[in-house]
Amino acid sequence: MSKEVNFLDMVPVRLHDNYREVDGVVHLIFTHDKLVEKFLRWMVKKGRTSTLELDKLGSNAWKAFDGQNTVYDIINLLLTMEDDTYESMEQRIIMFIRLLIKKKLIRLDEK
Repeated sequence: MSKEVNFLDMVPVRLHDNYREVDGVVHLIFTHDKLVEKFLRWMVKKGRTSTLELDKLGSNAWKAFDGQNTVYDIINLLLTMEDDTYESMEQRIIMFIRLLIKKKLIRLDEK
C-alpha cells in the first residue's frame, strides 16, 4: 500500500545554487562548460555564462525554496506580499514549481 502525498505538503529544495540577488530580484546564473555548449558559444560568439532574471513573484518564491517551507507555506507567504486570491496564487506557484523541476533547478522532498 503506497502512501499518497499531497503536493502542498512537499518541500521545494534548490538544486541550482548559482544565483545572485540584486535589489530583491533573483538572477539565476548558468555556466556553459559542456563540450557542445563550448562549440555553440564559439559559433554564435556568446559568453561562458547566461542569466535568467526572475520576476518579483518568482524571486520571492525562489528565496522561499529553502528546504524548510512547504508549498502551502510558500503560497501563504507570497499572499502576504502580493494581492491575489489563494486559488490563483496556488495555480501560479504550482506551475512555476513544475517548470523548475522540469529544468532540474529544484526538487520536491517529503516533509
